[in-house]
Order: sequence, then structure tokens, then C-alpha cells
Amino acid sequence: MSSRQVCSHDLRLLALSCLLSFLPAVAFAQEPTSEDAEEVAPEAPSEEGAPAEEPAEGAEEPAEDEGGEDQGADESVRIVTPVVDAPAEPAPAPEVADKEEKKDGVLAPPRLIPVEDEDLEQVSFNQIASTFTFGSYGRVGAASDLRGGQPGRVNVISHGSRLGESNYAELEFGQRFELPKSATDRYFTQIVATLAFGDDLFHFTGDFDQSMAFRNLYAEGGWRLNDLTISFWAGSRMYRGDDIYLLDFWPLDNLNTVGGGGLAAYDWKGWGRSEFKLHVGSSRLNNPYQFQVVDVPGFDFGTNEIVYLNRLRTILTGRFQQDIWLDTRPDGSPTAGIKAVLYGESHTLPEGLRRRPDGLSEELVPAESGRKLGAEIGYWMGDGFFKGSFANLFLVTARDLAAYGEFGVPTGVNLNETSEGARMQMLALSADLETPHAGLLVGSYYKYFQDADRESADFDDYWEATFAARTHIYLTDHIHPGIEYSYQVRRPQGPFIGTDEYEVPSVSKLSFIQAINLKKGMYSRPQLRFIYTWSQLNRSAVALFPTDDPRRDLADGTTGALNTHYLGAQVEWWFNNASLFRP
Repeated sequence: MSSRQVCSHDLRLLALSCLLSFLPAVAFAQEPTSEDAEEVAPEAPSEEGAPAEEPAEGAEEPAEDEGGEDQGADESVRIVTPVVDAPAEPAPAPEVADKEEKKDGVLAPPRLIPVEDEDLEQVSFNQIASTFTFGSYGRVGAASDLRGGQPGRVNVISHGSRLGESNYAELEFGQRFELPKSATDRYFTQIVATLAFGDDLFHFTGDFDQSMAFRNLYAEGGWRLNDLTISFWAGSRMYRGDDIYLLDFWPLDNLNTVGGGGLAAYDWKGWGRSEFKLHVGSSRLNNPYQFQVVDVPGFDFGTNEIVYLNRLRTILTGRFQQDIWLDTRPDGSPTAGIKAVLYGESHTLPEGLRRRPDGLSEELVPAESGRKLGAEIGYWMGDGFFKGSFANLFLVTARDLAAYGEFGVPTGVNLNETSEGARMQMLALSADLETPHAGLLVGSYYKYFQDADRESADFDDYWEATFAARTHIYLTDHIHPGIEYSYQVRRPQGPFIGTDEYEVPSVSKLSFIQAINLKKGMYSRPQLRFIYTWSQLNRSAVALFPTDDPRRDLADGTTGALNTHYLGAQVEWWFNNASLFRP
């Protein structure tokens, strides 16, 4: 062998030695497989000090906390690069580096694995751990009215059944940073951006133009010490509590706000949880009620635009929630509980000057204010035969400006041209009964509204009510046939100008649903469903249609009722969405 061949051979041995010394450093990204679980010791002990064990294949997952709450909303992901084990010849003592052998000379592609809270415990103290999250909510459907057209929503109240709603989607992006100071002391911040898309889909309209809006754009920072959590946020966000899913409606707290707020919460181990939220935000609607731009003569020629009226509506809210655990697991996590919520809103608008239509004179727009108060009581079960079941009861009252809602412009004002004297009362229910074989969802509310004009016979004053129930039978883990029935009615306190009669419009709906899910549960998503809905509008509901509406001609000549149809397919999903709170 020549000296050059010897040198080349030595260089190859040196390169191979360096490669073998480098491979163990790469092994941190690989999770131990079942074959080498006994060979590789776990990185960190469990809370009791025993080594953490991998769940056996096919083993049942741990029970969910919080009564079946959508745990996916709190998951995040990180990218790791696993390496496929290659068959190796028997060796007396294989090294860790042996597990890093490539398959066909290529590393396996990256995959996503959940990052649990326990993973953060492995991060060195005083080092920032960063986690990126992606979430979404969406519903998309295609349907026919069986007359050759696209069906529309058929409602005579403020919040009808969500079946048949228009297409809508949200894409949510978040980045969370954790800074552990000790085993019980941790700082955190997160940034959340949610982009929403409206119904005008290009594949349906042919117009390459999509309506979009930011639903969330805020940052939050906080501190967690033992069982105490304190946080603050600022930006633009949806600020919500519990909803009535079947009606797509939040009866107590549902704000779209630009502002800031804070939270203080304390977990009473084995007993319950206390939480207090405070928030202040503002809005300025683009209408003459709050905002006016007028043209004035320019210095040289032409005109200039100036802001003449600029009134911010300020909303201050406070929310206190007390959870009490009725039953707990050995580790102290709850399996059943009740909650009580107290909520309040304060709305204020300053006075301002508005230019009259003649362009010469101006008028005073008086100041406005209003209050909203509400309460909620709920019960939920997180284990046992009825795991995932819950019931929430809401009671809400609002006066003056708050009676019209956050984006409402007062109509029917008093003699001082303000909303003073308006009032709204509501009683609402949301419930879900879950069993291993079937589920039942219920949603209902009664609402009374009176504007500020104090007229005794006023079509704008009314009460309305609705009831909706949906049930699914779990034939298999994935095939869930179901049925939904809903009824809605509205009773104005004055005659309708179109007929000069006291009309009482009502709508009955009956839907047959074939749902396909990944697992059992009324809140299991994503869900693909095929739907047929029959709706019947009574004579009063048809009378509310405009005079030349072609649907009038389809009504029954004897009873005046109108039957409509909806036949289509829908898909609905949600995951990792910061604005969705499922019981």
C-alpha cells in the first residue's frame, strides 16, 4: 500500500470518527421508540419522582378536565426531526448513536408533536421557550332550495338556528413565550392575530375579491406564581364568554373591542377557581351618529374634508366567575362542578356637534349612557356516563344606550333625542346531554325590548322567543345520524305598517342530518354533514316580505303559509381558537 493510500485511509477513519461523535448530539430530537424504551432513560422524572412512562399502544387517553372542554384550544405544536431506526446486526451493547442510523441514507421528514405544559418544565430556568400556534374556525356549505336557486336564511327573530348560515372562516396565528424563573414562578407573553373571511367565495361568485377583517389583533403578558395568575392585554379582540351553540349567540358577554384589560385568577386546589376580569375599550362607528366628515372651502380653490363629529363610545366591563368542584380525581383535577358568573357593562358617549344636511347650520348631539347587568349559573360533568354534559342559564338586563348593543344606533328616541328609557331583558338556556350512545343539544331564549319613545303601541317594541333541539345517535364512532327541530316567534307591540294589523310572525324548522365525525360527541369537530331542512313560515311572516318579493307568490293561497326547502352539504371545524370557549 502506498503512502498516499494510507493517508487517504486514515482520513476516512478520522471523518467516520467525527461523524459518530456528532450523532449523539442530534439524538435530542428523537423520541424513544417502544423497542429502545428500555435502553434509553427518560429525560425528566414525573411529578411523583418516578420515570415518565409512554402510554401503551391502543391505551385510552386520560380523561379531559373541565367537563369535556375542547382541549384542542390549548394545544400548540413544535417541529422535531425524528430518525427512522434501521435494522442493525446484533451487538452486545449498542450505543445511543446506533438509533440515529438513516433509512436508505435519508433522515425521516419533520413531523408535528404536541407540546404539553410538562415540556416547559424541562427548559432551563431563565431561558425563554417560544411556541408557535395555529388555529381556525370555519363553516362552508353548498345547498339548493329545490327550486333551482340558492336558499336563504329564514328567520323572524334576532338569533335563529345556525343551520344554513353563510360561509365563514377564521385563521388564527399565535406566538407564546414562557420564561420560567423557578419551578413555581413563570412569566409569559403571547401575540394573537385572527384573520376572518366572509361569504363571497371566488369559486362561487367568480369575482376574485374576498371580504376580510381582523377579529383578533392583540398581545397579552402575565405572571404565574403557584396557583395565582395575573395577566394584562391590549389591542383589538373578540371578548366573549359562553355561547348558545345552536343559535350562534352569546347572550351575556360578547364584545368586539379595541382597548385593554386584565385578569386575576386563583386556583384553589381540590376546591375550585376564582377569576376576575376588567376591560375598557372603545368604538367609533362610521355613521353620522358618531362620525361625520364634511367638505369646507379650500384656501385656494376646491374643497377640503374635515372631521366635524367624532364621538367615541367607551365600554367598561367587569366579570367575576367562581367555579366550585363537586368531585375531583386523586390528583385534584375536577370531574364535576358548578360555576356562577356576574357581569356588568357601562356604555358612555360624549356630546358633539353635527352639521345639518343644509350644510350651513349645526345641531347638538346629546351625550348618551347605559348599563348592562347579567348573571350566569352553570353545571358540568367531566367524567362518568354523562361525561361532557353541561347546562348554562343566563339572565340579562340592559337599559338606555346599552339596550341597543355595542354596535346599535338608538332608534325610537325620547323627546331629548337620547336612548334614555330604552330597556331589554333576556332569559336564555344552553345545554348538552352526552352519553356514550347519543347526544342532545338544546338552545333557547326569551327577549323583551322597548325603545325610548314611550309609545304604547309601537311595532319597534316587541318580545321574541325561540327553542331549538338537536340530537345525534352514535351508530359508530364516526356515523352520527341526527335530527333538529326549532321554533321561533316574534310579537310586536304595535300594528305592522304594511297591513295595519298586529302581526305575529313565526317559523317552524325540521332538519334531518347525517353527520360524519372523527369521534363521538356533539361538539366533536371537524364535522361533515348532509342536511335537508323543511321550514314553514306563517301568514304573518310572509306579510313582512317586501311588496314585490317573488316569495309571496309561492305562499299557500288558503292559509297564506310558505314552505321552503334546504338540501345541501356542510363542513364545520374549530381547533386552537382563542375566541371559542366550549363548555
